[in-house]
Amino acid sequence: MKANETTLRSLLQGERQYVVPLYQRRYSWERRHLKKLWDDLLTVIETGDDASHFLGSVVLAPSPANTPAGVQGWLVVDGQQRLTTLSILLCAIRDHVHAADTRLAAKIDDLYLMNKYASGAERYTLLPTQADRASWVALLERAPGAGGEDRIGFAYRYFRSELIAADDPDDPSNPARIEQAIAAQLSIVEIAAHQGDNVHRIFECLNHTGQPLTQADLLRNYLFMRMPVRGERVYEQQWLPLQELLTNEQLETLIWLDLVIHGDDRATQTAAYHAQQQRLEVLREESLVEQWIIELHRKARSFKKIISPDVEQAPELRRALERLDRWGAQVVHPVVLRILLAHDEGQLDADEAALSLRVVESYLVRRMIAGIASANSNRVLMSLVKELADAVPTAEEIIKILSGNRKRFPTDQHIREAVIANNFYWSGRGPQRTYVLRCLEEDLSHKEPVDFSKAKLTIEHVLPQSPTEEWWDMLRTETADGESPEDLHRTVVHTLGNLTLTAFNSKLANDGFEAKKKILEDSGLAMNREIADATRWGSAEIRARGAALAQRVIKIWPGPEDSVESLPPEPRWRLMVEVLASIPSGRWTSYGDIAEVIGTHPVAVGQRLATLPVPNAHRVLKSTGEISADFRWPDPARTDAPRPILETEGIVFDSSDRAAASQRITAAELARLIDLDADFPGID
Repeated sequence: MKANETTLRSLLQGERQYVVPLYQRRYSWERRHLKKLWDDLLTVIETGDDASHFLGSVVLAPSPANTPAGVQGWLVVDGQQRLTTLSILLCAIRDHVHAADTRLAAKIDDLYLMNKYASGAERYTLLPTQADRASWVALLERAPGAGGEDRIGFAYRYFRSELIAADDPDDPSNPARIEQAIAAQLSIVEIAAHQGDNVHRIFECLNHTGQPLTQADLLRNYLFMRMPVRGERVYEQQWLPLQELLTNEQLETLIWLDLVIHGDDRATQTAAYHAQQQRLEVLREESLVEQWIIELHRKARSFKKIISPDVEQAPELRRALERLDRWGAQVVHPVVLRILLAHDEGQLDADEAALSLRVVESYLVRRMIAGIASANSNRVLMSLVKELADAVPTAEEIIKILSGNRKRFPTDQHIREAVIANNFYWSGRGPQRTYVLRCLEEDLSHKEPVDFSKAKLTIEHVLPQSPTEEWWDMLRTETADGESPEDLHRTVVHTLGNLTLTAFNSKLANDGFEAKKKILEDSGLAMNREIADATRWGSAEIRARGAALAQRVIKIWPGPEDSVESLPPEPRWRLMVEVLASIPSGRWTSYGDIAEVIGTHPVAVGQRLATLPVPNAHRVLKSTGEISADFRWPDPARTDAPRPILETEGIVFDSSDRAAASQRITAAELARLIDLDADFPGID
């Protein structure tokens, strides 16, 4: 077998075809695999043109069907999941730019996806296993049924959504940069078998390998090979206690964190060993390697406080660490470690370090409340340590950096507007939503506070998600002109002002407000007794409580500097486009379903769809399944009706011109398609 390192561009260019054999399993990557690849790709792009990322190996064998004149075929013995995923991603980029950059779209087709001058099945550079071929060919040929509900369709729709989220309107070259990174900056080892090799036996051997060495194992071996004299003593006094302090996985994280806090904000955990090896090469003496291990041990003691806050002795600092631990975002670990090391070195006292941690927490909480996607915050927090440089990480210094251009730190005014209007119940993750409500309760400083560690509290909608007729009657009295009770319900039911914590969620159920009041007024939570003081619970009361909660949010979590004038752009419309891109072929949804997911009014959704070029707008119908009489293609020159297109995609209409209800995707299903961490009535 012959092995060489190559790029996807070199692998795919030319008249070749890669065939996935029958014995291979179907394409099976899930969201977590796709997200990992996408995150690694963005890291490569942000690092620059010289960066690369190793994807692994692809094992190939010559096809026995090869002839001297035809397209040269290769059997994909191993690596088909990666190769298929990258091809799907290239297909998604092609379709993302199809209207705006026809040259790039044609380039992707001609160089990576198609054998331009071949015919029949040989036209396709990649030919998956038979069970996946129809779905893959539909994508390649841009067929109406492309992007269905199987794994290939899911991966395609996932990448379409991520491309929309990542596309910068101020940088039209962004999709081209992504294509270049895929083609030239992702490194692959190509292993080619010889004609006549038993490829099935090779496949079996490749899939029965032992446990690979971890990044921590590799670094340990390297370090102690560098210390033939001092190694035994250093291992006993430093490394062994370090390994006992942290698990192997935690030690790997620390090795990566050490890179980040030294300014390498593009470091990845998968390549931490190689990056550390390059840094350590300059240490020529054993004493310097020993000192590096001693420093790593010191950092480990601080890192232990991040993952186990109870080991911190100072009460205020311990509480600050516990708060971040409850929030559950590992992306804060680099800056938190930087703050703790500054405290360990005497640059910050415990209270000052706690204030610095509160600013980091505030950045996360405010963005979650504002509905701003976490991808940008991850990049900002990763680069925060680098931007701090040698400055002491005080609260003031961190606020100054996070108030900078394009950091999108929500202002007080933005928080006031977001709390009233945004769909809080589907923001962030479930524990994070509960955490915000817990903090709002704790801010009331009740004399007998609830023990949150023991109380089994869940989030309660005071105005129910599924109202009874009594609730609908009340909402009818509050609707504005042209607004239905259902429209009004959607705009307020998931906002922060309508949510609280209770241990009696099932008991409260959909009861009327008078019945709920009797339970809420006896609650141990002060916020519930506040709600029980109201005489009714409609949209006016929900918005008034939202305004009061917004002031508490502003008090608990400090915002950016006053010099930050502009509000971050409203995130709901970008979320809408992501939702639309996720709708599979042969399915439809309604304006109301879209509005419920993004937290706005169905009329606003319809107006937006009629004015902006967005994917799958024709798949949005009235709740009855009818095509809206007001439907307009964003392109004014386009006058064809959407129904024939929908029927070609598989939508069935009845004699009343209504799409089949069984093909509708509800708000709950849409939220799950884009991985919103949400709870839905009647959904497991």
